[in-house]
Amino acid sequence: MTSLVFDFDSTLVSVEALDELFASSIDRAADRDRRVADFQAITDMGMAGEIDADESLRRRLGILNADRDLVDRVAAEISGRLTPSVERHLGFFQANAQRIHVLSGGFEELIRPTLGRLGLDPGRLMAHRFRYGKTGAIEGIDPSTSMARGGKPGAIGSLDTRARPLWMVGDGATDLELRTLGLVDRFVAFTENRHREPVVARADAVVRSMDELLTLLERP
Repeated sequence: MTSLVFDFDSTLVSVEALDELFASSIDRAADRDRRVADFQAITDMGMAGEIDADESLRRRLGILNADRDLVDRVAAEISGRLTPSVERHLGFFQANAQRIHVLSGGFEELIRPTLGRLGLDPGRLMAHRFRYGKTGAIEGIDPSTSMARGGKPGAIGSLDTRARPLWMVGDGATDLELRTLGLVDRFVAFTENRHREPVVARADAVVRSMDELLTLLERP
């Protein structure tokens, strides 16, 4: 039976979680729209492979000013932003929870409430974790996670490799990289929310929704 690894941002949910956190952190700024667009541009460059994913994350964290309370509030809001076809197929996630993992270059604090909606065990999540200061403000990245130590390749390497075939479903260059490195058997580009042509062009398969992914899974 095929095991599935899902990306989170712009795949399971229709938004980029860190972008949402940044937008909320400057909610009353006079130049909010411009600053949000600039932040999103850095996200997009990293997801398209135009800059290194670590560089994209470093730049964004460098201009993010948020604390634990805001993280919790935004995480709850994101759980209400499921990708439409994902929401239509909640039963699939609940019925197949033991063969699904979530792999994200984002932050587990922003993802966990959504896992609850999907019926997935938080232990099947591989992501970064924020490092907080004494006042609760975000100060950086917790270096102890597998994601911080080795990015998506390092994190996925911690999975039981006997669970094959293993498919990666996502929208970004870091998802495609796992196929290039031979760490997954198939990369499926998920384009319901974002169509990144450099990623789509090299995918083993392209699906526009969960409906199409489930059809693909049924094929011999």
